[in-house]
Amino acid sequence: MKKLFFISLMLLATLMLTAACSEDEPLTDGQEQVTPGEDDGEEGNEGNENEDEGGNVEGGNGRYLILYCSRTGNTERMAQTIQSTLDCDMIMVEPKTPYEDDYNAMLDRAQAELDAIEQGNYPAITTSVEGFDEYDIVFIGYPIWYSHMATPMQTFLHNHADLLAGKRIALFASSGSSGIGTSERDAATLVPDAVFEESLLLTSSTLGNMATRIPQWLESLGASREEPDVPDAVSLNINIIVGDQTITATMEDNGAARDFFSRLPLEVTLEDYNSGVEKIFYPDPELSLDDTPCGCDPVPGDITIYEPWGNVAIFCRDWSESNSLIKIGHIDDDGISLLQGTESMNVRFERQ
Repeated sequence: MKKLFFISLMLLATLMLTAACSEDEPLTDGQEQVTPGEDDGEEGNEGNENEDEGGNVEGGNGRYLILYCSRTGNTERMAQTIQSTLDCDMIMVEPKTPYEDDYNAMLDRAQAELDAIEQGNYPAITTSVEGFDEYDIVFIGYPIWYSHMATPMQTFLHNHADLLAGKRIALFASSGSSGIGTSERDAATLVPDAVFEESLLLTSSTLGNMATRIPQWLESLGASREEPDVPDAVSLNINIIVGDQTITATMEDNGAARDFFSRLPLEVTLEDYNSGVEKIFYPDPELSLDDTPCGCDPVPGDITIYEPWGNVAIFCRDWSESNSLIKIGHIDDDGISLLQGTESMNVRFERQ
């Protein structure tokens, strides 16, 4: 009987310990765990042993900016997933004084900072941004501390409220089990003139779904990776407008032709060269010759680059073959007749 009682007692203790480790730190007034509860929601995770390398990243997609703060690493991993999906700029918001590794000391400081913010005193940070005009959406990420937005991010929003007025802001957060509603109200109070999009919260029970949840969320916001504006080979067709007349040309599928195509529309003056053999102009900067084969035996209508000088030459008459000439296109049909003669002319190149 005593043995059965002892086994039952041990089972009960095990269940109680499991429950304590899966929930937030018990705090007054039903508030949630502070630590990066943000992050893993486990009260014993002290320090940053598992934190990935993060910081400032400059992406190729200039339409979006990610700002985040993180202590144990999960909010940072959310930010990195967004960044890798959109290939956009990312900046870490950092406190002037790093947070303590000791868990209890961290709790005490977080609560003290939240109390100070209620009195209008914001903890110092080292991060600032000069402007947000170029960004369509600013992503704001943070851990939830005592149900509120982590204090470094509150300071950042307080410091940049005027610059963020009118901007689209999308909040994302991580927590042990806290909801995101209180932190959303924090943000709305700090930046009242911003336009807030749908938020994303991942808790300790949903962080494992990050790889699918984040792309779905970005899609719902209409945020996508900005692919380079490089046309397919079949669409490399242009118009050449001379006065009130238009002729067409088809560009080659090579690097220089794609560079030329990417600059359109383009207005230039074609100068006569070699007594009517060519019409030339000098693109500024010179066209890239990457992935572009050299050598051309020009015929009337060929659009070429003369590699030693970097000029574009449109041939109006036959000329001898040269390894210094690079063909990037050809004027369709008998359209070259519009350019023949020895006078200079203003033309406009446009995509079809």
